[in-house]
Amino acid sequence: MKNRNTRSLILLTAMVCFLTACTNYVKDGTELLEQGKNQEAAAAFEQAVEEAEKKGENVSEAYRGLGMAYYAQEDYEAARINLQKALEEGAVQTPVIYNLIGVCSMNLEDYDSALTAFEQGVQLPESGVVSKGTKLEQTVDYSEVIQEMKRNRVACYEKKLDWAGAKAAMAEYSMEYPNDADAQKEAEFLSTR
Repeated sequence: MKNRNTRSLILLTAMVCFLTACTNYVKDGTELLEQGKNQEAAAAFEQAVEEAEKKGENVSEAYRGLGMAYYAQEDYEAARINLQKALEEGAVQTPVIYNLIGVCSMNLEDYDSALTAFEQGVQLPESGVVSKGTKLEQTVDYSEVIQEMKRNRVACYEKKLDWAGAKAAMAEYSMEYPNDADAQKEAEFLSTR
């Protein structure tokens, strides 16, 4: 789950950078993330935040990258804070970013915040066009991420010991994804609660 989420967000950041001519620090940070140099990437994104703030430019992509770098380092609190800042600063709202915020919250045992993030993420379309006002467009498929968020909602309810919520979320999930064998086993488990 962690690697797929990180790769998805790195890809999205790289596309947005390509399409919008990001600062050098954001480009550098994205390349460092792709190379697995997460601490160096965080430093580059910190520089990007500082540079953008000094110039009065949009800092959303720098915060998104910083959140990803912290996520890759498993610093879930810093990752969540920076991903939320990215959204506050106008970053493109995608299921991936909400899933990462939710997963960070789960790792921090903040299941209510995780549920909120997953609910926001599943409300978004299963595909989207990334263009940021340029002539170049890239369509991204988020269906797997949305499925993952719907499954993660069940886990959050279970962690909260909210069996009614877990059963309801699982019933919804099972109807939408009837071929998920693991979910069927989980539904059987929940029926005993």
